Amino acid sequence: MVRRQRLGRRYGAQLLVLPGFVFLIVIFALPILLLMSRSLFGPELTVAHYRRVFEVPEYLLVLRNSFQISALATALSLAAGYPLAYVLNRASPTWRAVIFTLVLLPFWTNILVRCYAWILVLQNRGVVNQILVDWLGILARPVPLVFNFTGTVIGMVHYLLPPTVLILWSVMRAIDFRLVEAAQGLGANPWRAFWRVFLPLSLPGVRGATTLIFILGLGFFVTPALMGGRREITIAMLIDTQFSELLNWGFGSALAVVLLTVTLLGLIVYYWLLGRAGTKMTVV
Repeated sequence: MVRRQRLGRRYGAQLLVLPGFVFLIVIFALPILLLMSRSLFGPELTVAHYRRVFEVPEYLLVLRNSFQISALATALSLAAGYPLAYVLNRASPTWRAVIFTLVLLPFWTNILVRCYAWILVLQNRGVVNQILVDWLGILARPVPLVFNFTGTVIGMVHYLLPPTVLILWSVMRAIDFRLVEAAQGLGANPWRAFWRVFLPLSLPGVRGATTLIFILGLGFFVTPALMGGRREITIAMLIDTQFSELLNWGFGSALAVVLLTVTLLGLIVYYWLLGRAGTKMTVV
């Protein structure tokens, strides 16, 4: 009995973690290991699937499309999210609650509903083209805004903007705004004080948000499939085709492992940048 109590005091914390650790191994690690084994055995050990990914031009084009779409959606999300996060940081409690509600509102809507709503808004007879063509008369004919690259990016930015704002705001709220006020007191105008003081302090958050949002965009499937065209094929769509239509589990697993590897590398960079941001905020 005494021995059991000693063991409990010594290994109690580890025993509490054990159920969660076993759960992660069974639910997460084993499927990934099975996926990796499918990509390397066909049925003998081979790297042919990985060679096919990087040797066939069409698959490299899909990878390039995925990176281009994700990079542009990330850039636009940051361009729209940074000012909104700054306003959120400086707003009064009442306005902050209102802005938070608007920012979080897309999270309460299913992604399929959001995509179909954007299709109704952006199609040739949608609200945007009706305003530009019929009401304002700016254009003579409707502009193709959906089922192409533009529609894909718009739908992805709508999904990625809320997490972008939340990540940036979480870093901005830790910045002591008295530093900006001190710069203004020393003669700097508001823009110069923002540019020389606030922006550099928020850059770790910008780098972290860029990494995480890019990773999220790289794995998009629903939005490109519904709002994109034939040229906007992403790696996630290609994986789905290999698994569900062609039943090519070996090549599909290789594509999934490539995407997983890029995601893990991005997450490592993200947490490293997040650690640097926390260190800098503590020093300040």
